[in-house]
Amino acid sequence: MSSSLSTVELRRAGHVCLPFETETEKQEAVLAFIHEGLTSGARCVFTGTPEEFAKLNESLEQLGICSKRAGARGALVFRTTAEAYFTDGVFDPEVLLDRTEAQIDEALRSGFTGLRRTGEMHEVPTEELWRKTIWYESRVNEHFARRPFSALCRYSRAAVSPERIRDLLRAHPVAIVRGEACDNPFYERPDLALSDDGQARLNWQLRQLLVQHRARRRLETKSMSAVAAAAELAAELSELRSSLGLPQSGSD
Repeated sequence: MSSSLSTVELRRAGHVCLPFETETEKQEAVLAFIHEGLTSGARCVFTGTPEEFAKLNESLEQLGICSKRAGARGALVFRTTAEAYFTDGVFDPEVLLDRTEAQIDEALRSGFTGLRRTGEMHEVPTEELWRKTIWYESRVNEHFARRPFSALCRYSRAAVSPERIRDLLRAHPVAIVRGEACDNPFYERPDLALSDDGQARLNWQLRQLLVQHRARRRLETKSMSAVAAAAELAAELSELRSSLGLPQSGSD
């Protein structure tokens, strides 16, 4: 199995949303995410079904990683959804934040460079569970901004409505779309993502337009400056070769 996701893209991605359409798309993203984590020395926690974990192990073996050895030393860990996200059968986002904090500390004490976790919502959630999920997803970024923690959040577009996918985009700074890790222009800070204030959201969107426009203009200016500098350098080299009596570049 191969993936178009680069290790550079995944190394810089801390909190990633994967709204996948096919199983192949999901498996490739998970493989790239876990492979990057293991090769960089992180503890990787895969949350899902035993069948999915077995498939992941097989794919890792094909990439030259001994999944059995990784599991034995605690680098590759399997958890069910209930084990990873629920406490006594209840999803409590504040408890999960605290538990994740403790898991990061434990991973560091064990000699790992950090913690990586990927999980999936396999069933259509109730409204209450969805509100808690978005609250948690929105808090992850700032809560773990200075911690060595990365998360790949898998959501099937067949199971999650378009409206809820938009909720997810508000909560994740990076999204994997058809095999490419994209900086997400729709990401919102937590207080805005959890708000129903339409005016505040409109003001933020207009600011985003300005920020992106100004960033593009700065990039264009730098590109034009680089081209001009290259032309000037070429002219100076040509003059130097001429003064030394050397043939011009490209001549016989």
